[in-house]
Amino acid sequence: VCFLMDRFGYMRVIDRNAYERNKEAAHAENKFVFTCMNTDKICIFTDAGQMHLLKVVDLPHGKFRDKGVPVDNLSNYSSSEEQIVTICDAQQIAFEKLLFATKQGMIKRVDGSEFQVAKRTIAATKLQEEDALIHVGMVQENQNIVLQTRDGYFLRFLTAEIPEKKKGAVGVRGIKLQKTDELEQIHLFEEGTDTKVKYGEKEVTLNRLKLAKRDGVGTKQRK
Repeated sequence: VCFLMDRFGYMRVIDRNAYERNKEAAHAENKFVFTCMNTDKICIFTDAGQMHLLKVVDLPHGKFRDKGVPVDNLSNYSSSEEQIVTICDAQQIAFEKLLFATKQGMIKRVDGSEFQVAKRTIAATKLQEEDALIHVGMVQENQNIVLQTRDGYFLRFLTAEIPEKKKGAVGVRGIKLQKTDELEQIHLFEEGTDTKVKYGEKEVTLNRLKLAKRDGVGTKQRK
């Protein structure tokens, strides 16, 4: 089946064929789209460092134009207290490494098998005071990573420098932040690929940034 969730937090699953027929509209109108088995579980990672688990079989199964059901109604997730960072299929992350990054610049890799749990809600990571999770995603050993801050600092280094930790660990510092700055975006790319991102009115070519070390200050980009 194909899992769909729109910007307002309404979730549903549709047949794979219905997805193939409406592929463009599915991606244009939904925030999270991926295919999974109807026997799988869905992981919902939030900025509060929680992971909520949901069985695909408990989701409404319908037509492409059906509205679906709010995520709050089907899981322990509360839209008034936390924001969704990402949603993924538990099976797909089982044999992968996941990269975690927080607003205060803390990063780590965690083995995806740590999230094969039966509980409906677990602590997915440990957060320091006033911190929030901003990124959870699959990461490969031989990639380049660029950490981008709100004030326009970009730091590029190799993902091999990110240590693997348990889900209960805080992680290590990825970038030295200025006092009022915070980590905003994570970019991953393969060596030699031309990767561009927008910062203000400007385009920044990530693979042209100087390759540095983890826990540096980064290079300030002008808007």
